[in-house]
Amino acid sequence: MHPNDSPPTGLIHHTPHRHPSQPTHSSTPCQQLLPVPNPVLSYWLTQPHKYADLRSTPHLPPACDVAIIGSGMAGVLTAYHILQSNPSCSVVLLDARSLCSGATGRNGGHAKVKTATLVGLKSEAERNALQAYVFGTMRGLKEVVDREAGLAEECEFEMRRSFDVFQSAGELDGVKSVYEDAVKKGEEWTKHVAFVGKEMVQNVTSIRDAVGGFSSPAVSLWPYKFVAGTLSRMADRHSLERFNVQMNTPVLSVTHDNVLSTPRGKVQAGKVVFATNAWTVGLLPSFAGSITPLRGMASHHKSHKVVHPLLNNTYNIHFADSHNQPTSTDYLNPRPDGGIVVGGGGSFFRHDKPSWWNNFDDSVHFGNHVEKYWDEYMPRTFLGWEDSNAVPDMVWTGIMGYTSDDKPHIGRVPGVESGKWMLAGFNGGGMSHIAIVAKAVARMVVNDLDFEDVKEEFGLLEGCGTSVQRLDKT
Repeated sequence: MHPNDSPPTGLIHHTPHRHPSQPTHSSTPCQQLLPVPNPVLSYWLTQPHKYADLRSTPHLPPACDVAIIGSGMAGVLTAYHILQSNPSCSVVLLDARSLCSGATGRNGGHAKVKTATLVGLKSEAERNALQAYVFGTMRGLKEVVDREAGLAEECEFEMRRSFDVFQSAGELDGVKSVYEDAVKKGEEWTKHVAFVGKEMVQNVTSIRDAVGGFSSPAVSLWPYKFVAGTLSRMADRHSLERFNVQMNTPVLSVTHDNVLSTPRGKVQAGKVVFATNAWTVGLLPSFAGSITPLRGMASHHKSHKVVHPLLNNTYNIHFADSHNQPTSTDYLNPRPDGGIVVGGGGSFFRHDKPSWWNNFDDSVHFGNHVEKYWDEYMPRTFLGWEDSNAVPDMVWTGIMGYTSDDKPHIGRVPGVESGKWMLAGFNGGGMSHIAIVAKAVARMVVNDLDFEDVKEEFGLLEGCGTSVQRLDKT
């Protein structure tokens, strides 16, 4: 394994819109697919940054070299790397809502690759490549917090271990058999993954009814504070002519020659980056069927007394029913203050497909019959939490961008004139992609390159370059 294929080291303590009914190939934008103006508040967004609603200038700048649509991690890091690499470029960053109010401000707050995902791949080469790619993403995050003084502490950045824990013996055996075979063959990826057997797993993870698990490296942080802290440093460092931020300014359309129309006026851009994830089809209707918005659910749990031992790792918990059959997988991220962020609960709403599939409304909750899933979650899931009086003090929804082939769309926008790039469709796992993808897209934009031109340099995954061929398969 190349030295850079290892994980980084070190520990640092509008009106609601209706769903689109848009043909797959259309020349007009689907304007109603916009982020709703009044999203449910997530735990990550409870401490709004002073630049949350920043408009660098009262009026839109008439022109810029690069316009970036979207102020989540994808948009902000792309802007960051463009400005780092090109001292003369002017960048305008626009968002329909306030800063980082989409998926990045509603996710689980950790970056990792699940062992079950690795063993599900067909070859050692694919497994090694995916793990190296995610390690590259983790390094990309750490490079930013190391470069920007004080950011690591602000966003609670930590290098941790993460556990994939199983309650179903059958599901565990399927993963374990591939893992053990790979260990015998000396596959590189297994050097960073450790198996924890039944006799130890409950002591190590505190998860009830666990029959085994795997641990691997992960990054944990407060994603909103990472994005807000990065953007604020950029805004303070660069002149208004070089970096202009316009929040609460939805882009309604982008013409073939890169004129962005908004309710506040137009911007003529030389190049455009779509960091629009689940809302991509609203501006690029050819992606209908290729990137679909899916609504998910997450929660924050607070204990009214200190629980020992403190949970120091992140988790993916593979639950099972009373018949030892797998049911669903939740993710869990303990916070330094003792609070717990948990996402999932799919077993309580997946039967109601309209409530989540092709649903981009994060202004409403799933309902009490679904949110009751979080009642007593920590005491019933973790040993030692029986008397914690832990309660879910916040529950929220978020919109993910799912792709028809389970791979993100990265690179030059297919089927249109040059000057448009994108990074979108992260299938609910953007934290494990974006830091490296944004750096690669920035290189493409600055040097007028395609996905294939930078794939090897950044270790991008095969098949993630967007193309007409991928769109035609949907």
